[in-house]
Amino acid sequence: MGKYWLKDFEEDLAKWRPRWESLYDEGVPKNFYYPDYPLKYWFNKWADKHPDKPYLLMGDFQMSYKDANWTARKLANALLDLGVKKGDRVAIMAPNVPQYVLSLQALFKIGAIEVPTNPLYTIPELDLQFTDSGTETVIVMAGFADKAIQIMKNPASPVKRVIVFQVPSAPVEVEKGENIYDFNQLVMGASDAEPDIEVLPTDIARLQYTGGTTGVPKGCVLTNEMIFSQAIRTSTWTSGGFKLIPFDEMRTLCAIPLNHIYGFNANVNICLYTGGSIVLVALPTPDNLLEAIKRHSPNLFAAVPAMIIGLNNHPDIANSDITSLKGIFCGSAPLPVETMKEFERLTGGRILEGYGLSETINILTVNPVFTLRKYGSCGIVWPDTDLVVVDVETGTKVIPRGELGELIARGPQVITEYWQKPEETANAVRDGWFYTGDIVYIDEDGFVFIVDRKKDMILCSGFNVYPRDVDEVLFAHPKILEACTVGVPDPKRGETVKAFVVVKPGQTLTADEIIEHCRKSLAPYKVPTLVEFIDAVPRTSVGKPDRKVLQARK
Repeated sequence: MGKYWLKDFEEDLAKWRPRWESLYDEGVPKNFYYPDYPLKYWFNKWADKHPDKPYLLMGDFQMSYKDANWTARKLANALLDLGVKKGDRVAIMAPNVPQYVLSLQALFKIGAIEVPTNPLYTIPELDLQFTDSGTETVIVMAGFADKAIQIMKNPASPVKRVIVFQVPSAPVEVEKGENIYDFNQLVMGASDAEPDIEVLPTDIARLQYTGGTTGVPKGCVLTNEMIFSQAIRTSTWTSGGFKLIPFDEMRTLCAIPLNHIYGFNANVNICLYTGGSIVLVALPTPDNLLEAIKRHSPNLFAAVPAMIIGLNNHPDIANSDITSLKGIFCGSAPLPVETMKEFERLTGGRILEGYGLSETINILTVNPVFTLRKYGSCGIVWPDTDLVVVDVETGTKVIPRGELGELIARGPQVITEYWQKPEETANAVRDGWFYTGDIVYIDEDGFVFIVDRKKDMILCSGFNVYPRDVDEVLFAHPKILEACTVGVPDPKRGETVKAFVVVKPGQTLTADEIIEHCRKSLAPYKVPTLVEFIDAVPRTSVGKPDRKVLQARK
């Protein structure tokens, strides 16, 4: 009979696609045209078209497209002089500073593959990623250089050279030695000609590692054309078909780490398509975010709930003008409705909740700007993207609208492979469909509601408990500021539900009160049996609650 279920997938899409496409904002096509150019073409285009326009802004620092392109060309040639070739892997290990973006543009010019790297990783974590990717060159901010240098000294490591840049406001003494290079010296000594390297749209541009700090790292293989397909759609959708933010006025607030696919796509990628400006924030505290908004007036802000909550509660927010923010893109975790309404009141802008993964270059769904928004949803199906909900057990049965299952995806932004991981690829990508591991339901309008990660599901006495179900109930308590639910071992139930709770300042609350609150809204097997009060919910580098850290607490 063959794989009969693939026909079922197509029938499901044909039935429901017209409904979700009818809700696209005016000016957002159902299908996009994707020009057949590599990423470097677009940066060169804008440097030629408006050379004096600001490209990078940070505090008092400002760099034009012309100067950024000059620096990127010189760095690209310096890398070639060091022996870096097209297809070589180069790690960038830094927070959101100008040198990160300049290094990225240099790699695009010569067809080297970026390995975005979290500078806060430990040496074993970095070594694992560098070894898996075959990274030979590391471009690193001085404050983190020691880790890269130590790894390079290990004969078993593929790392051959470390290029170090200083930040003037925080100079750091760096070890000197063979194969340790100074970023500025390399740039100043190199040619400023555009490198004569042919880069094709099908060439790999980035290995986006996923999986956090535990387990086997997996590099998502992202090509030039995959990345640019998202640049066009992200720019068009989040601007409301360029009615919320005009095409030539795009100015992004870059607070999400650039080493994360979200920070990259919502800033560097958008500005590749629109020729916009990037306002960089290295440490996204509420103070720093507010200062950047007031100083540089960005109009598009890719955020996570913690950033929005922090700004809403900033002591100076009532006296600050943040109305330049027109589009606010929020992801990584659900945003409480009252928090959303308050931030929209303060900005006059529009919050768009969305959802995606490293494997999908950040986006599969986003709420429309103007037509319809449903609270609790992460939006409708993205243009040129196919989504189907299937059963968790076999992944072959289409689940009816409104019922829970695993989300699978297909589209030009979706990976076809993990870097040199054929078994992992075969598990995740089947018959052209990527299995996300996320438990969701899709309603009849095409709005997606995420319930949880399949791997985060808690199995209590044979019942499935999704942590987000419990989290939503906890968030509804008027005295609770933050909450996060995890499963912990239990000798009788297999696992039991434990809630970690942050109480609002000035409030008091007991574990019994929390449990009683949950009993009113949850089935008995979902009610937490354990409650622990903490000062703050630990988060990953992009603001997601870090359930693994909480599960490891004794």
